[in-house]
Amino acid sequence: MSEYQCYEFLALDRPLTVKQMAELRAISTRAEISPTRFWNEYQWGDLKADPAKLMERFFDAHVYFANWGTHRLMLRMPKARVELKALKPFFVGGHAARLTSVGEYVLLDLGSDTEEPEDDEQSHGSLAALSPLRAELMRGDLRPAYLAWLLAVGAGDVDDEAVEPPVPSGLAELTAAQEALVAYLRIDVDLVAAAASGSSAVTEDNAPFRRWLKALSGREKDAWLTRAADEPDLGLGGELLRAFQATTKGESSGVRRTVGELRTLAETQRAEREKAEAVRAKKTRAAADAVHQRHLTTLADDLAGAWAKLEKFVETSSYDEAVKLARDLRDLATRDGTAAGFAQHFEALRKRQIRRRGFFDRWKHADVDPR
Repeated sequence: MSEYQCYEFLALDRPLTVKQMAELRAISTRAEISPTRFWNEYQWGDLKADPAKLMERFFDAHVYFANWGTHRLMLRMPKARVELKALKPFFVGGHAARLTSVGEYVLLDLGSDTEEPEDDEQSHGSLAALSPLRAELMRGDLRPAYLAWLLAVGAGDVDDEAVEPPVPSGLAELTAAQEALVAYLRIDVDLVAAAASGSSAVTEDNAPFRRWLKALSGREKDAWLTRAADEPDLGLGGELLRAFQATTKGESSGVRRTVGELRTLAETQRAEREKAEAVRAKKTRAAADAVHQRHLTTLADDLAGAWAKLEKFVETSSYDEAVKLARDLRDLATRDGTAAGFAQHFEALRKRQIRRRGFFDRWKHADVDPR
């Protein structure tokens, strides 16, 4: 498998200037560069810059994929728009999940490595799917931060004796972006399910939020309106919600668990999930086999016609259809104890259609190909 890397960066809060785009072009002559995006892929070589430095200067979101097993996500957020005190308990050191302060910004850096090489388009990660995490964090949603902590747990950066951070509501009801985060960074789904058992449901009741708004003083309301006027692109609703959430605990009232306890819960969850998946797979196989058996019974009603149809498929080079029908005829013969008859018919077909090597080459692999 050849080497492959992909870098994507987005500027979300403000577009790049002409000067900034020129600086980026000096870094890469091949990259796709626009006022909001930088994208490049490499089959050889590498990006001639540190992604973290590019994030500090230019961008708000970055995703990196390497087919030798490395996935990375970085998000840059203005300090004025996040509750740094609320975020810090979820970042406890190590390499998998880091939160650093860079000037007027905080930089979230999440990484996942595996020794299994990848060559799957689905595993490249979509920055369009992941970038909403940034807005969620700036609204005060701490679920992405808790998932980052679980990433660190899975990477072995957190001791079994360590106690989990505050458990946010809604871990059992992840957003699409949060589900994309779990998938892209390969966070243990059973660990997520174990953690969710201690998370309360998200409430749709916004009455407390509205009461808080009404209770704001005239001076506070004027300050919010002034901020909205000064920053027309500001998501004022999300900012207000974050400010409200900062006045509440926003976490489950249950006892905080240790990492070791979460791992034990995850093992139980994994066993239950695998058992349920095995039951579903068995039912699926049984249903598929029943359908197949009914098909074979129908085929047996006109066996001569089926063989004639098979020969027509071979003659017209419809090899996929021919192999499928030949398999069905073989299965029918096996079921009905007429394997010798099948072999005799097939040998006669081979002699008549000996020039159709494409079909007979495919048939050699029919026993190993999936149905």
